[in-house]
Amino acid sequence: MKIAMLAYAGSVHTRRWSRGLAARGHNIRIISKGGVPELSDNVAVDILPGKTSLAYFRNIGRVKNIISRFSPDIVHAHYATGYGLWGYKQKTAPLILTVWGTDIADALAGKMIIAPIVRRALKKARFITSASIFMMEQTAGFEPSVKDRLVHIPFGIPLESDVPLPDNDSDTVKLIFAKLFYPFYAPEMVLRAFAKALGRVPNIRLTMIGGGPLHDRLLKLTDELNLTHAVNICGLVEMSESSRLIRNSDIMLMPSEKESFGVAALEAAAAGVPVIATKVGGIPEIVEDKYNGILIAPGDEKALTAAIIQLAEDPIMRSRMGEAGRKIARERYDFEKCLDQMEGLYREVAGN
Repeated sequence: MKIAMLAYAGSVHTRRWSRGLAARGHNIRIISKGGVPELSDNVAVDILPGKTSLAYFRNIGRVKNIISRFSPDIVHAHYATGYGLWGYKQKTAPLILTVWGTDIADALAGKMIIAPIVRRALKKARFITSASIFMMEQTAGFEPSVKDRLVHIPFGIPLESDVPLPDNDSDTVKLIFAKLFYPFYAPEMVLRAFAKALGRVPNIRLTMIGGGPLHDRLLKLTDELNLTHAVNICGLVEMSESSRLIRNSDIMLMPSEKESFGVAALEAAAAGVPVIATKVGGIPEIVEDKYNGILIAPGDEKALTAAIIQLAEDPIMRSRMGEAGRKIARERYDFEKCLDQMEGLYREVAGN
């Protein structure tokens, strides 16, 4: 099957979907505004020019021409704004749309230009897929007419059965924060809570990866709180290094103020790492309180500190929650099963 994927080429999810589908024999063409070209058999990439959102409008003609020449069976737009615009403007093949989270949040907020683009893309799509039930509900709330065309297909994660569980017998308890350094992911609260927990559990250590506008502020706060011996702020790292650091951790911290799905929590669960997270958005679909992690209220620094201390002091609880997380990942988020679902949707839409 020939599939035109309208998506950001630099995204780990775009790469994972495209490579997985190509490995099953599909002919994939990614059309992206910016990003790094994909290097994989049966995956071609067109990187279109432009750095601002206006580039989506300026490139409509190019996109239509590329799709027309490629003559795909399916056009799949990932993200309902810019790529959704390209998706509903083309007339070559039926459209499948995947909503990612902030696209729907911006539409619900009634942002000028965005809301009508998202609405048109949703109405044009034969099916709309979502990685979380939460996002499905948000999408139906924005445009009720598409409720019957919403399909839950998680992003999924490759499962490596031979990856050992974290070494909970080690004297050092390794914590990780793996989100972009933006205020709504609460990295500063993480440092403050960690500092308080360190006074009770001196053998804990924290690694922060992600990078972003708060990077320098976090370095300064680490120094102010006298945490330089216990905190490593790495910033942005490669996907392989991110996965390695998560697998080698004992606890993940994810106190986001908002979260549409929570891929980092899923990676941690698959690696057998319990997660301390907030009860927002799609996180409770991955992290079940007292089962494979601990859920707290957004902004509750005291609860975050207490949860860190509780898990850091109890290796048996960490091991039990780690096993539970792997069970959730295996049963609900196996990437190959998610590919099966997406392939089935493609065949239904293309009539194959």
